[in-house]
Amino acid sequence: MRPFLVRNRSKFRYLISVPVCIILILNIQLITQIKEINKFYSPNNQDNNAFVSSTNFIKNTTEIPQKVNITINKNVNHEIDALRQKINALNSYPKINNKHLIDDLLKNKPNIKSSTLSNTSTISLPVATKVYTMPKFFVIVIQVHSRLNYLRELIKSLKEVKYIEQALVIFSHDIYDEEMNQLVKSIDFCATLQIFYPFSLQLYPNTFPGNDPNDCPKSINKAKALEIKCNNAAYSDKYGNYRESHVVQIKHHWFWKLSFIFEKLNETRLLENLHVLILEEDYYLLPDSIHALRKLSEIILSDIDVVSLAIFERNKQNLEMKNLNKFGKAYWHTTSHNTGLMLSRTQWKMIKDCSNAFCTYDDYNWDWTLQHLSQTCFKLPLVAIFPVSSRVIHIGECGTHHKGSNCDPKEKIESLKKTIQNKQTQFFPKKFELNGVNTGIIAIKKSNGGWGDPRDHNLCKSFIDQYIKSNNTKAIKI
Repeated sequence: MRPFLVRNRSKFRYLISVPVCIILILNIQLITQIKEINKFYSPNNQDNNAFVSSTNFIKNTTEIPQKVNITINKNVNHEIDALRQKINALNSYPKINNKHLIDDLLKNKPNIKSSTLSNTSTISLPVATKVYTMPKFFVIVIQVHSRLNYLRELIKSLKEVKYIEQALVIFSHDIYDEEMNQLVKSIDFCATLQIFYPFSLQLYPNTFPGNDPNDCPKSINKAKALEIKCNNAAYSDKYGNYRESHVVQIKHHWFWKLSFIFEKLNETRLLENLHVLILEEDYYLLPDSIHALRKLSEIILSDIDVVSLAIFERNKQNLEMKNLNKFGKAYWHTTSHNTGLMLSRTQWKMIKDCSNAFCTYDDYNWDWTLQHLSQTCFKLPLVAIFPVSSRVIHIGECGTHHKGSNCDPKEKIESLKKTIQNKQTQFFPKKFELNGVNTGIIAIKKSNGGWGDPRDHNLCKSFIDQYIKSNNTKAIKI
């Protein structure tokens, strides 16, 4: 019996040794992957300075029920991890193409005696003093998603804008796409730079800020959400809905890109009187857009805060192009003046000082959130100056807020070009004349919701916190 037992024990040991070895190998691979990820997110990683460490905005959300999805953790997506590191490197060392076009403007600072705008007066002041002249160098920032056809048309319109070679055009992407990147790189008529929102759905497809499998569905009943213990069960918005990652990303991206440009980017963070014209991929600029900005800046007084290059009346944009030499003045309101908005560092400081209100206000729209700040957090509401005939045209028919069936902008652009052709002799007015002043304020009745998750609040606030501690250098004027 003894020899028989020995033989069978040997076979038994052989049989159990195979799965044990496999398990050991898998554990070693998993430990290696975890070490690589920890190294990537380590605070000592010098190449990670364009990212906010995930712990910066997750550490304060421990009260939110969390479930560990072991399947996702084991199956680390190496392609996404590599893309995160690539985006990190691109944001850490961004390259300006055609930089020679603006080198002289940066080196030979214009002899302009200017001071930043103040928010210490209102539109009703009988006397206002001239305090501001826009510098020759300024930034245009374009928020880009995935609509290549719209972006192509926007770039075509930029090429026709006079003085565009005196601007730095920054393309801020929330998707890394080689075709779009190459399109931007092909621009030869102005200085360009590309930056990439580092917390996009593309980079975080299976976890916050993207779509965590254990996050609550948008319209689930709160009692049911608490029962199944989904991550954000306790944190619906004011209407009982839960976050939609593709919706909240827009506000996050808007706030991040301005923070990056005003606080981080070497070419811009030290410019005290920096001005940033904010555009989106589905906008179209008219040839005298920059000319209009400069002419309007010549008549900006101490009671003006922002310039908008477009005007909407009753939710319809003025496309008739009447009175191309007229301008208006009013309290800033998102339904009328959110397109082609130009902010100075003064307004950025105001927004930054109200960043807690911006990041916690239950509205997924950046513009309605800014409206809220204007009426509740700023000392006085924003006052805007704008051309009566829009110089920036919104051509988008498809997107988050537009569900049109025709996603091809060509027809609308052809019609727009004909209108421009008919009015071409009236563009570039030598002087703008005041058309009227609107002193009415449209009160905000309620927010639009969609922004009730404290993880979004913390992520948003981290975009400011990460730069405040590192920027102690005194700003300079140009």
